[in-house]
Amino acid sequence: MGYLTFFDLVESLIVSSYGGPQDAEQRDIRSAVLKAYAEVTTIRDWSYYQTHGRVITDAPYSTGNVSYNTSTRELTLTGGTWPSWAEYGHVRVGVRVATVAQRVSGTVLKLDSGVTFPETLTDQPYVIYRILYPLPSDFRNLDEPTSEYNWSSGLYVSPDEALKIERVARSTGLPYHWTVLPNPNAAGWVIKLIGYPTRVETVDFIYRRTARGLRVSGHEANSRAGTIARSGTAVTLSGATTFVDSFAGSVLRVGDTTSHPGPAESLNPWVSESKIVVVGTASTLTTADSGTIASSTKYIITDPVDIAPHMNSVMDAACQYFLSRIRGKDESQKFQLYQRDLRLALERDQMAPLSGRSRQIYTDGGWRSPLHMDGGV
Repeated sequence: MGYLTFFDLVESLIVSSYGGPQDAEQRDIRSAVLKAYAEVTTIRDWSYYQTHGRVITDAPYSTGNVSYNTSTRELTLTGGTWPSWAEYGHVRVGVRVATVAQRVSGTVLKLDSGVTFPETLTDQPYVIYRILYPLPSDFRNLDEPTSEYNWSSGLYVSPDEALKIERVARSTGLPYHWTVLPNPNAAGWVIKLIGYPTRVETVDFIYRRTARGLRVSGHEANSRAGTIARSGTAVTLSGATTFVDSFAGSVLRVGDTTSHPGPAESLNPWVSESKIVVVGTASTLTTADSGTIASSTKYIITDPVDIAPHMNSVMDAACQYFLSRIRGKDESQKFQLYQRDLRLALERDQMAPLSGRSRQIYTDGGWRSPLHMDGGV
């Protein structure tokens, strides 16, 4: 089964709306596809987006002594070197804890302007520990984490509860409580582990990722300029130098020497297609599949639609609906069809049948545990 691509969805809307390939007519079509894609991929936690994630914890560090300057908010270390992860660290001196804003150097940290020490410190013992760990860049939400030594890694707590536990208990080691916060140092999210880890170990979890973005439809000039030839997995472009790094992960569709490849239902359907692994130069790239393509062959590059096959119909219906909204025409009818296909997709959304599933988990130690949903009892 071939890829469903951005190109296919645009072409489908052009045909159904009796439009043409002109850019002015495509703008509302492309907008409808992007709006539909954003909604369909996030309207529920589809099984297709479940994936395995991991963070590796760091051991706390307390070598040397620290001094703190309240005017510069700089914490200076003597007799040691701040760990590389210090920008995600918390520093405790006595009973007070401050948050690190920046690792300036191996001996200097800049502390947060709000969560900092209230007075000057001179040559004090300390401990810096890490409880914030960046989650994958495509993270949406996650299930209960599991450590190397426990069935679970504590309980989910709200950010407010996490703050209270951290401030009052100042606990260390397992089990962890956990919460999720915006990443203070970059875009995205972090998992916050409470109490703080005391050793290097792995914490694993299942999370729902975001869908791969859509950008290249295959109608753009640089996604079809020139002609190509291929030997094995190596593709060479002639007559243009328009390959860019962002094409990695896109789909290369191959036509023939006279026509650019169209959708499967067109009069000039694509002859072959392959995922692009890496772009080498502006005129060379590598594909996942190998084969031979004669020189002077026309092609397009387009982004794959990152959905499961059982979601294809609802994606098409959603595109139709959003185009009707943009154009202010037949909204009610298109919405009913969209809801019908959405219901069918939801009913099909399972990775494995529930019948025959074991309700107990046995270990080599002989004990067993009933299976429950995350957060269940």
